[in-house]
Amino acid sequence: MQAVIDIGSNSVLLLVGRRHADGSLEIVRDESTVARVSEGAAERGTLSPEAIERTLAVLRRYRARASADGVEQIQAVATEGLRMASNAAAFLDPAGELLGSPVRVISGDEEARLSYQSVAREHPDVAPLRVIDIGGASTELVVGRGLEVEEAVSHRLGSVRITEQLSDGHPPSPAALARMHAHAREVLAAQPLPAHDRLYGLAGTVTTVAGIHEGLRSYDRDAVDHTQLGIEELRQLRERLAALDLTELRKIPLLAAGRADVVVGGLTILLAALEHCGARTLVVRDRGLRYGLL
Repeated sequence: MQAVIDIGSNSVLLLVGRRHADGSLEIVRDESTVARVSEGAAERGTLSPEAIERTLAVLRRYRARASADGVEQIQAVATEGLRMASNAAAFLDPAGELLGSPVRVISGDEEARLSYQSVAREHPDVAPLRVIDIGGASTELVVGRGLEVEEAVSHRLGSVRITEQLSDGHPPSPAALARMHAHAREVLAAQPLPAHDRLYGLAGTVTTVAGIHEGLRSYDRDAVDHTQLGIEELRQLRERLAALDLTELRKIPLLAAGRADVVVGGLTILLAALEHCGARTLVVRDRGLRYGLL
């Protein structure tokens, strides 16, 4: 039995399971907790003591659960939230000590390729295959053909980052929404792509938005995985959510646990990415780099 922990900028994810010789997965546990290790880090350049302690508390809980599942060694990786922090060691040192092995800070390129592989392994005949992973501080946009990656870019663009930098409140003003959208389009323009109708989406923004669209009261990965959403449906959902204040957003069941304040920013990035890719359809996959490491 193996365990992988993905320490993202907004969420910390635990995957326990094994991959069989035929490539199929046996999943024992797949959990996500919002800890927001990157809170304020894009502006300060450092992790706050509060964010470090919140995230370490999640790791302590995950370590206990993995041990109860019979896991002896955990593979833990961290992404943009740690890449951009000058005091990353203040988190990495105690994190490695409590997990029993070092936390590896992976590059944006490796993050992008792992996210892509988590989808491509289950869609080996799709060509071209385009995968987007919208995180809290970075967004990976990858293009390939089946299992082969042709282009992988990690953009400094994420749901927490864009909200902290450009939003002016809840609800955001029309001007702030326009700024966020224009910024996302500008960042993604560094990776020009020919138009293609389908984009596969991963991570918390995408799966949460799909769950809200489906009217779920609690998250159900089977109900969300493989959902297809049109760009106009997503535009309408963004407009609905952008009209709500934070109290109203938190009443939406899937937004209660730490996503309410960044969902509009994340959804704005998603819409900008669909436009950038010339895509009319989003295919939702409940996957991510942790699946690429298992």
